[in-house]
Order: sequence, then structure tokens, then C-alpha cells
Amino acid sequence: MSTRSTYFSDPAARAFLQKRVAAFGLIGMLLGGTALLFRVLMGILFGFLEEELRNPSFILHALSILPMLAIWLICRRGELKLMTIGAVEYAGLFGASLGYIGMGMNIRPEVGADTITAFILALMLFARSVFVPSSARRTAILGVLIGIPLVAAMYAHYLSVDLGIWRRFGFDSTGLSKYRVATSQAVITVMWWTLTVGLASLASRVIHRLREEVSDIQSLGQYKLERKLGEGAMGVVYEATHGMLKRPTAIKLLKPQIADPEALDRFRREVQLTAKLTHPNTVTIYDYGRTPEGLFYYAMELLSGATLTQVVEAGGPQPIARVVRVLRDAALALNEAHAVGLIHRDIKPSNIMLARQGGVPDVTKVLDFGLVKNLGKVDDLERTNTLSIKGTPNYLSPEAIQDPQGIDARSDIYSLGAVGYYLLAGRHMFEGKTIIEVCMHHLHTEPVPLNELCANGIPPRLEELIFGCLAKSQGDRPSSGQELADALDKLDVARWTRADAESWWDAHSPDIEQAKEPIASKVNGKTVAVDLEER
Repeated sequence: MSTRSTYFSDPAARAFLQKRVAAFGLIGMLLGGTALLFRVLMGILFGFLEEELRNPSFILHALSILPMLAIWLICRRGELKLMTIGAVEYAGLFGASLGYIGMGMNIRPEVGADTITAFILALMLFARSVFVPSSARRTAILGVLIGIPLVAAMYAHYLSVDLGIWRRFGFDSTGLSKYRVATSQAVITVMWWTLTVGLASLASRVIHRLREEVSDIQSLGQYKLERKLGEGAMGVVYEATHGMLKRPTAIKLLKPQIADPEALDRFRREVQLTAKLTHPNTVTIYDYGRTPEGLFYYAMELLSGATLTQVVEAGGPQPIARVVRVLRDAALALNEAHAVGLIHRDIKPSNIMLARQGGVPDVTKVLDFGLVKNLGKVDDLERTNTLSIKGTPNYLSPEAIQDPQGIDARSDIYSLGAVGYYLLAGRHMFEGKTIIEVCMHHLHTEPVPLNELCANGIPPRLEELIFGCLAKSQGDRPSSGQELADALDKLDVARWTRADAESWWDAHSPDIEQAKEPIASKVNGKTVAVDLEER
């Protein structure tokens, strides 16, 4: 497939091309019609109108307008295929060109038939460069194809030149033959037409490139998908590149099969609410909207690193200092969300990532507010009631199981405590053969003390704090993310340094990257367009 076919394969781009070709036909018709009108006015002013109207050059001039009229009439309405648009454009252009060359053949060579013919053809070629999106190469090829019959016709026409007329006008034609005159005029025509084609090609290159840049600015860019990174219950995440800024981006697309209004509303709410959060430990949302095909999407920062699930799978139970650091940062990120009336509802190891940003390793990022709930709106509470139990069973709070409408910020605190337990123990807090069994453990079973699972021993105050987060009653847990973060800051544990993080990543990066490979897959540079009305 050619570059032109690839570029205009999108329906909106094809419609734009059809519109511009129609405009070219209209302008070509007006140019030819204006020149014809001046011939009529000159005939009236100088008294030879009747002779002019019978002149074959006048008739051919009038007929040359018809192909451009046909381009306009065919392309101004309906939806034509790309191949049809191209065929109409080229047929009209060459039909008009041959008509004007025939017109020139019926103008006396002594009065500059080559100049008149080349001038009107040049206007047509420049009009096409301005109105029709085209590469410089394509414009140059069209110019050459038009120029070949132009030069050949002018050479043949100047073989009939009357040298005597030139002498009467004071030109010395001594020693000149008709063949020499015809050859010299053909060379002059080649020279001027070469300059015309070169300038028209340059105009096509500049104008077409500017048009693409303006289009990108108006649409705020498109996103070119590079590879699939992962998939969840609601959507698929791809690595992508912003069309204008060339910024690496992660794009989440809602799965096409999830098209019911409730799911679409929840997906949109996820993005709108997450976009309000600015904490450095919360993933940043760049853009969101809907594609022309109706798929909801949002664009977020592309993170390089690993989820806590991948970290534990690669390195087992994590160092105490690292766990304290991760829990503190995540608690502060959640505190901002809670402060504006939002709760996450799906805090789990795979929704917390340790990323490398600005050369700094182990930057905690809270991801995927896909089950977020706005506590400030009654209608949101009513919608949530229809969603039943939402979240991941291993990290559900008791109230999320018994009374989903009764959850609050302390439900996220419970889930974060379960994440801390997982990081220290290297296993889920509760195991079960069924979801119901796991849920019953959350409601009635006390977790196994961490010191019974961890060989290195857990500081009593840290274990007490984590078990405080895991209290069955909401009132027995830390009341906010800030309270939890402050308590973690007061622990007498070693700091997790950059050197510690670098050492851990040097040892475990190969295993993490190898585990990621089966997930990532190329998607052949598919482009996600932006529907401005749905942003």
C-alpha cells in the first residue's frame, strides 16, 4: 500500500481529500472561466467577438473547463473510494491539460502560443498544489506527464511559424529555419516548465506538511500504539507515542465487549476522577476521550518498572525498609484522593508500581482507579449498589464484602495493610479454594502473625501497625492515609536508600523483564484517533 493510501485510509482523512479535490475542480473551473470571460470582453472591446467565438482555440478553451467542472460535480457530494477520487482527479487534470494544449495549437505561434499555454497550465498545477494534499514527488510526476505533450505540441506548432511576421516586427530572422525556431522554443518551454514543476512540487511539500502539523495541533494529536503491555477486567493497556509531541505514553482502551452504559460510565468516571489527583505517587493522566469508533480511552504517563506482584515474584519477601517506604508513599497518595472524597476500592500489589523516574529508582505509583467511588454524590452511591462486590478478593475489606455502600477511606487502609502483609510475608494474607472462602476469612479470621512467617523477624511496632490497618472494624484502623504515613515515619527502622534500590534492581531486573516478555506484544503501529466532541 502506498504512503498516500495508508495516510488516507482513515474515513475522516479520505473525506478531507475528497473535499479538497472538489475544491481544486471548482478553482480550476473558475480560472479557466475567468480567462474565457476576458477573451469575450476583449472581443467586444476590439470588435472581433463574432470571429473569436468561431475560433477553434476559443471552443477548445471552453471545452477545457468541462473536465474541471466534472471533478467538482463528482467529488462535492457522497462518499467516494480513495481510488475513485484519484481517478477523477487525474482524468480531469489531464483532460483539461490536453484541452488547453489543443487551444495553444490553434493560437498563432508568432504571438506566443507557448507562453499562453504554459501560463494557464502552470496556474492549474499551482492550484492543485495548494488545494490537494500531495507529496512533492507525486506533483513532480504529474508535472512531467503534462509537460511532455506540452513541449511536443509546441515544437510541432512552431514548425508552422511565419518568419516574415517576425521580420515585420523588427526581429532579425536571417539564417533561421523553422526547425531551429521550433527547437529553440521547445527548449525555452522546457526551461520554464521545469521551473514551474519544481516550484509547484516545493509548494506541495511545504503546504502538505503544514496542513498535517495544523491538523495535529487541532486534534491535539493521535496516539500510535506500539505494543500491548497488559490487560485487566475493564480494559487493555498499550505502550503508545503521542502523534505530535512524540511523548511515550500508556493508553488504556475499554474492551469493546464491555459496552453497557454502566461500564462505560464507570470507565469515564475512573478517568475524570483520577485526572484531578496531582500527588507524585499517583499515576498522572494526560488525556482522555473517545475514539471515532466509539472506544473510550485515556492516556497516562508510561512507567518503567514493575508492580509489587512482579517484585515479590522475582525477589520474594521484601526488605523491611523498602516495605515501610512503599506503604508510606502509597498512603500519602491515597490521602489526597480521600481528601477530595474519592476512594480507590481496588488497592492490591498489581495496582502499585515501583517505577524509575528521572533516574530515581523505586518511585511508588498508585495505579488504576477503575473501581473508584465518589463519596460526595448520592447518585454515585446508588449506581455503586448495582455493582455489588467490587475489588480483588485477597485485598477486600470486611465492609466491602458485607456492605459495599458502607465503605470509606478506611477500606483502602485495610487493603493497603494487606499489601504490606503480602510484601513482608511473600504470600497473600488469606488463601482459599474459592472466592467465598477467602471472603469469609476477611470477615472472621485473624491473619497469621508475621513473625511466624518471616525468618528475619518483623519489628513489633510495624507488625502492630499493619495489623491495626487489618482490623475487622473500621473504627479500629488508622483514620486516614496521613495518619498511617505519620505512624510509619515514626518507626525505628533503617531507611531504604537509593543504593539499596539500585542493588536490588541490578540483581532482579533480568527476572522481571523475562516475566514481562510473554505479556508484551506488538500491535503494528495502529493509531488511536481523537474524537474532539467526546473529549
